Amino acid sequence: MGRVIFSNGMLFDGENTPRSGTTVVVEGRHIRAVEDGPVEAGPEDRVVDLAGRTLMPGMILCHFHTGFGPDSGGAPPVLGLNRPAAYLGMVAAKNAQLAIDNGVTSIIGSSNGDLLDVCLKEAILLGLTRGPRIVACTREFIASGDPADGTNHAWHMELGNLGLIRRVDGVDQMRQAVREEIGRGCEIVKLSISRGHGAAPTTEDLYYTPEEIRVAVETAHSRGALVRAHCPSRRGVIECAHAGVDIIDHADKIDDEGIEAVIAADATITPSMLWSERYLQFVESWDASMGPFPVSAGLAEAPWETEERLAGAREDYEYTVRMLPRMQEAGVRLALGDDYGFPIMPHGDYVAEMEVYQKHGVSPHEIMRWATQNGAEAMQRLDELGTVAAGKLADLIVVDGDPTRDLSVLRDGINAVMKDGVFEKDG
Repeated sequence: MGRVIFSNGMLFDGENTPRSGTTVVVEGRHIRAVEDGPVEAGPEDRVVDLAGRTLMPGMILCHFHTGFGPDSGGAPPVLGLNRPAAYLGMVAAKNAQLAIDNGVTSIIGSSNGDLLDVCLKEAILLGLTRGPRIVACTREFIASGDPADGTNHAWHMELGNLGLIRRVDGVDQMRQAVREEIGRGCEIVKLSISRGHGAAPTTEDLYYTPEEIRVAVETAHSRGALVRAHCPSRRGVIECAHAGVDIIDHADKIDDEGIEAVIAADATITPSMLWSERYLQFVESWDASMGPFPVSAGLAEAPWETEERLAGAREDYEYTVRMLPRMQEAGVRLALGDDYGFPIMPHGDYVAEMEVYQKHGVSPHEIMRWATQNGAEAMQRLDELGTVAAGKLADLIVVDGDPTRDLSVLRDGINAVMKDGVFEKDG
């Protein structure tokens, strides 16, 4: 089998300003050479004339719910029970296809039921569907009483299957739960640490003790797995960083102490701000004369309580907007990924999240670094992914335009996608 030679284009290597005149040679699964100038092709080689288009690393989404997507519209007692597992598996396969076609060559899962991530990863490896490389996530570990526990209001249903959540209380249960789910093929453990992000304002109560968080991290790391945490609160960010949590989701109320702790821990933050923005747009367009706002905080509430809850969510979002440049300037590793799959933000429109960050002052070039180099660091695979360099895996995309200047070119301008040296999209 011959090589694939990309020539006559612009190269964004995942870090530096795009440059012209560079040739990238792929052989097998790896990038064999990155040369300044042309490379002589052999009779078995395929030469891809980029004709001025941009070659860049495949993008990485670090917060991805594979099973979120179209369903019957009924309100399930718990997320993950909205449709049968077989149906959600087909949703996951469709989401994987959308991701790879949009230039996403790797994803880090973020809680799902029925081992959806593990099953989807196996289906892709066996050629049953197309999709990105997957870091498979566990169910979301919750403590009893956590608002994410749908059985708080659906206790009368006596649910056996809890969808994408797993109730875990105490150090011993935490150790066992982490061991079990890693043994079933999961590679990242998700913890629910504190309330907030989008639908409700953040509180400083922690669902898990520092000891429970630490044992989750120690057990996962001892088995080569990562840990992520739904963690909007100031106190939660600090405790997670001190415990060694790898990915902190949202960090809505992070402060300077939290920033220092995250940097010291070499952790990654996924702000996931598109969900908050879209949710608040929906909130603020709701006509109260139509009846109570249809998204609750879990239990029944009076109209004035709903108003206070939604006002608190807006206040949290505006605080996060103010902290975003401070995180970036301080050197916090920020990465892409959000709660795609809801009607207000469907899978496939991943550029929308990027545009939120640009609106709040982050340059397209920096956002592309989040999408490539930072994502690979979050996976702890920067030695293989995230930049274009000799010896790395050949995860590459061809874009009609320069996304480090204009993010919108990623919507309709992705012409080719290569993962592990194989074209997943070609044309």
